[in-house]
Amino acid sequence: MKKTLLTVTVIAVLAAACGGSSDGEAADTTAAPATTTTTTTAAPATTTAAPTTTTEAESFIPSGDPEIDAVATAYMVAFDSTTDFEAKVPYVEDLTGLEETVVEYMAQGESMGGVSIVIKDVVVNGDSADVLYDLMFNDRPIYPDLPGTAMLTADGWKVPRTEFCGMMSSARTPCPAE
Repeated sequence: MKKTLLTVTVIAVLAAACGGSSDGEAADTTAAPATTTTTTTAAPATTTAAPTTTTEAESFIPSGDPEIDAVATAYMVAFDSTTDFEAKVPYVEDLTGLEETVVEYMAQGESMGGVSIVIKDVVVNGDSADVLYDLMFNDRPIYPDLPGTAMLTADGWKVPRTEFCGMMSSARTPCPAE
């Protein structure tokens, strides 16, 4: 009985919305344009989206100092889960034998919505630099204020292999033993 009443109610609402009549006459399809059947019951997407501006860290803004910017770039590329092995080579000290580690890191990052870092501070001290950064999962700071180091080589600023492998181990994609 309840199903029948619900079915009749739904049919009546649909018939009313489409311009049908209950006395058996055919509906006048020219009486109202099709757009009049559009309802406003669906909420706009902005009302259901969770605010993210308070939890997302700001993107890196170049400092204007080429040394600081080079260190920041090395870190951002080295630890970004969307950059492949070839993209990381110029920024990490000796990636020999770590191709599979990088592939696994990329997959692990994808499962987390992406892994990246946001540089908060870089202090260059001759041939080394101290870095302070936030580790991001899915563009949200999960581990803030992590310290790091970089070193200046003949090929430019690089993340030390030991530091890179330490991060890979934390991401459950450890580097193979040398």
